[in-house]
Amino acid sequence: MHMHLGENAHMALTTLRENKMRSFLTVLGVVIGITALLAVVAILVGVYSDMSAFLSDFGPNTFFIFKFDPGIHTSGRLSREEMARKPLTLEDAKAIGELCPDVQAVSAAVLPRLDEAGRGQIRVARYRNKEVAGVDYHGVLPEDEIVFNSHAAHGRYLTEAENLHRSEVALIGPDLAKALFPDEDPLGKPVLVDGVSYQVIGVMARRKGQLMKGYQTEKAILVPYRTYQKHRPMDDENLIGAVAYPGRMAEAEDEIRGVLRRRRNVPYD
Repeated sequence: MHMHLGENAHMALTTLRENKMRSFLTVLGVVIGITALLAVVAILVGVYSDMSAFLSDFGPNTFFIFKFDPGIHTSGRLSREEMARKPLTLEDAKAIGELCPDVQAVSAAVLPRLDEAGRGQIRVARYRNKEVAGVDYHGVLPEDEIVFNSHAAHGRYLTEAENLHRSEVALIGPDLAKALFPDEDPLGKPVLVDGVSYQVIGVMARRKGQLMKGYQTEKAILVPYRTYQKHRPMDDENLIGAVAYPGRMAEAEDEIRGVLRRRRNVPYD
């Protein structure tokens, strides 16, 4: 038995010596395979952690309601049926707040009209000789601060009075503030967007997560809802946010679905 083991070991070592290149390539392939597997696992863990941090930043009981399905459109374009869907409205948000007993708070944001690829017009923010392209330009309500857990790290948030009076004031994201005001305090300074000058009243706190970006990114400029409507009356896309009472997520979701189906004349499946 011991002799057979010794002979087998001797034969294996002899084979390795005689086929050094093949042995090296075999070991190298195993090492590369394990390294690639570990890299993929690390990336997936990182993406999951980033996504979890981003979503938790909005609160565990928050809904996002939009007329398009979430996710990636593999064709790169919205379908004809999706494009034909009616935009959500501020009145839809108000109905949710009034008719859904398990909804604690609700808000709406008006967004640029989307094209067939699901993208809005690229907007540029300017201050003196500096400019930043691709800013997220939205009109929001004061309730946005609670519903979307959106706070000002510097300065303050928008008020109901500013919304009612359609004031030209704005909150800006931290990256936009850094790009336009690297050596200045942005509060009280004018930022030009779409030909309108807005006075900066606050800089938003940075969101958790670096990969998941969407509504209220670090390059956002948020203005009062009615102010946005005054300057962009053709934009009618609305994102609705709703917060359910703790432990009432499922009930709140059913109530919201029912209200929107009735208002939009969508039959039940």
